[in-house]
Amino acid sequence: MRSGEQIRAALIKFVARWQTYAGSERSEAQTFLNELFDCYGRNRKDAGALFEDAHSSTGIMDLHLPGLLIVEMKAPKETARLAQHRKQALDYWHNSADVTTSRPAPQFVVLCSFQRFEIWEPGKYPNAPLLEFDLGELPDRYESLMVLAGDEPLFHHSSRELTKAAAISVANVYQGLLSRQAAPPESIQRFILQMVWLFFAEDYDMIEGRPTERTLEFLVKSGDYWSSYLMLGGLFTSLNDPDDYGRQGVLKGTQFVNGDLFDKPALVHLTKDEATELLRIAEYNWRQVDPTIFGSLIEGFLSTDRSALGAHYTHEIDILKIVRPTIVKPWRARIDAVTTPDEGVALLEELCRFRVLDPACGCGNFLYVAYRELRHLEHTLKERIAALAKSSGLPVPTGLPFFPLHNMQGIDVVPMATAVARVTLWMGHRQMIEQYGAAEPPLPLVSLGSIRTADALRVPWPETDCIVGNPPFLGSQQMRDAHGDDYLKWLSNTFQVGIKDFCVYWFRRAHQHLKPGQRAGLVGTNSIAQNRARSASLEYITSNNGVITDAVSSQVWPGEAKVHVSLVNWIKSPAEPPTECILDNNPVTGITSDLRTPQTSTSEAQPLVGNKARCFQGPIPVGDGFVLTETIAREILNNHEVDYQKVIRPYLTSEDITEDPRQRGRRWIIDFAQMPLEVAERYPRALKIVRERVKPFRERNNRALYRQRWWQFGEARPGLRTALIGKSRYIACGRHGKRIMLCWCDSWTCASDATIIFAYDDDYSMGILDSATHKNWAATRLSTIKGDPRYTNSTVFSSFPWPYPVKDQKRERVAEASRRVIARRQEICAAEQFGLTRLYNLVDEGAYADLKDLHRELDEAVAACYGWPRSIAQDKNEITGRLLTLNAEIAAGQRPYDPFGGRDGRAVAQQLGLPVA
Repeated sequence: MRSGEQIRAALIKFVARWQTYAGSERSEAQTFLNELFDCYGRNRKDAGALFEDAHSSTGIMDLHLPGLLIVEMKAPKETARLAQHRKQALDYWHNSADVTTSRPAPQFVVLCSFQRFEIWEPGKYPNAPLLEFDLGELPDRYESLMVLAGDEPLFHHSSRELTKAAAISVANVYQGLLSRQAAPPESIQRFILQMVWLFFAEDYDMIEGRPTERTLEFLVKSGDYWSSYLMLGGLFTSLNDPDDYGRQGVLKGTQFVNGDLFDKPALVHLTKDEATELLRIAEYNWRQVDPTIFGSLIEGFLSTDRSALGAHYTHEIDILKIVRPTIVKPWRARIDAVTTPDEGVALLEELCRFRVLDPACGCGNFLYVAYRELRHLEHTLKERIAALAKSSGLPVPTGLPFFPLHNMQGIDVVPMATAVARVTLWMGHRQMIEQYGAAEPPLPLVSLGSIRTADALRVPWPETDCIVGNPPFLGSQQMRDAHGDDYLKWLSNTFQVGIKDFCVYWFRRAHQHLKPGQRAGLVGTNSIAQNRARSASLEYITSNNGVITDAVSSQVWPGEAKVHVSLVNWIKSPAEPPTECILDNNPVTGITSDLRTPQTSTSEAQPLVGNKARCFQGPIPVGDGFVLTETIAREILNNHEVDYQKVIRPYLTSEDITEDPRQRGRRWIIDFAQMPLEVAERYPRALKIVRERVKPFRERNNRALYRQRWWQFGEARPGLRTALIGKSRYIACGRHGKRIMLCWCDSWTCASDATIIFAYDDDYSMGILDSATHKNWAATRLSTIKGDPRYTNSTVFSSFPWPYPVKDQKRERVAEASRRVIARRQEICAAEQFGLTRLYNLVDEGAYADLKDLHRELDEAVAACYGWPRSIAQDKNEITGRLLTLNAEIAAGQRPYDPFGGRDGRAVAQQLGLPVA
């Protein structure tokens, strides 16, 4: 699923392709719309959208997404006359519903001339479009077409570029003050936050007379005679004074601000240039600044000493993937169910007591969006109360409560983050008063002691009604360097789950803190749905009365690291199980802890004893000095005084498997296996290289064994070496990659730790592993690293139930099919001089149909070994379900399992109740 950042990036390219198009509507409309869907990460056909749909008595709709959208396309030359075509588009909408088939009219209508868009919601606003914009604006208006991604669109004014420009300008001033040490860093940070809030407050007329702007003008004109240390410092001091004395001159009209913002007035001397720049920044339209973006950017540069100036922010559409399911949807359903004014008033009072906690709040953007949505819900409920009262002939209730800002609660370990969060919420508070009506007075600022600085895992959490947020992303392997041994020991003792990715602990703590019926929604690295991290997080939730209601299984999250995350919303001990869940924007009957449907989940699969000692990760050298170029390797091997072939071997990497036409190692490696040093001394030229290149590196390693046995691989994999004894070849595949591509390796070759090694030398086993059956199982059990699939023995191979082909003919059929697949692909790679990646990319595009047929024959031969019908040989869901059943029966002892020999096939067949061939 695509993130907001990915959608916007795709639309920028889309605009570049289409901005000069001047042709007809008919020739390119469908291409335009297909590509537009693609930008939102969906295939138009898969989404259910129809081209030239005649389900309207007034004509044929260019595109119809039933229940959601009609698109009417016009040629670019019609851009200036687009309004003249509104009647046609709206007539399609009026006539698209069919009561006899229970088909409602779509919610939205888009009128588009390639170069301009109009978006309508005729059911609510029949007289004017919700939004009009040119093609060039689409990347910054992408939220308005989120219906193409299967999500709810947003139509509020986009101010992304203005907000980024304002944040970068403020960041530049901050960096300048910091670099010349104008004041202690903490004072400069407070100064920036105080100035930012004043720019915003003066544009909203919260402070009369624009004293900040007037003071900056005076400082610019006076040169170096007057100091901002005194003048702006005096303004800040005045704003923190509840008494009204002395507020004359430039301070006339100012009020007491409170809210802890000015309790420590920042005293900083500005140069004339700095004052001039701040005066320019004051001229931005601060009413249009988006706090969700601005807060992220400003917190990014205030909390670090990087020069990147806060390059990333979380797109609102991604925040809403948590806030909508956890907060908006449940409340919206309750509001829609209200039938009387009294019910509405009671529900409004309950809504206004609703508390939200973000236990890793950062700059507060999740809290800001949650607050805005709760104010919108409050407004919607008040409108419903009024409508019900009027329809019943009752007086409209007055004096109704509003949703209070202090119900937003947050914790963060970074003091500057919590300071920014408060400013973000204060900005949002004033904006929502303008949008949804009165709340607390904008001044004095609402006290936000509910946003506090602490390590959330070490302090009690406040009572709340829901939990949302984005806990820190830090892999388990980075935890020790980031937090130290003592902290890790505390984590391990407290949570009793070992050391996991950092976000895992937030999921556990959140579920423990919830009361029955309460909800949570958190973003976590996608490891929470995989392997060991899942058992400590999502599996813990589902095993303790938690029900996952909405989830995004994987998407990229903004930031330099491009972390792949999962977004998970759940309810604890629901009074009634949800009737429908949403997974990756699709309705499903349920969501499992591995973020799959119950029909496709393999999270319950068990390791099978019979699969032990047959699949291994390649050895880990721990030291680049072991690796040799071919020139050096050949030079040593040509020394016939010693048999160097015993310690110098071809070295196969995952890139060799995918890119080399022969799938052969293109480098060499020194491998002393588990030789003691006195034996390694018999190979002096090889040992000399390791002594010079590896030993100095290993002597600095934290692990004693790596230091002491510096001539051996860090992880030599003795079990693998034992499993390969007597075999002339083995099977290898890359650990990471979108495809599982296998190859034969001669036993002399050393496969790297970036590979997985299968200890088989027969064509039948290669056929099973190369089949759709094994690859489909792997697809459900793989872990990922930065979004790339990762084959792991502990989750994929260990639980994969091999077949029992009773007849030798069935085994030979698989073996022969495997030999033919390997032979044909090698023939193509040799002729074209490319690797397997290029080959199978071409196969996907339609090339080498004969190879695709050979794979189909292999898949059908493997299905026959399981006793399955030919028709399911490539049916992913059917294969997964049957393998899961087989795994459960074997693990429970209901089926004997010895697929690799050692038992008589006829005896096995008799025990299974199968006919003996």
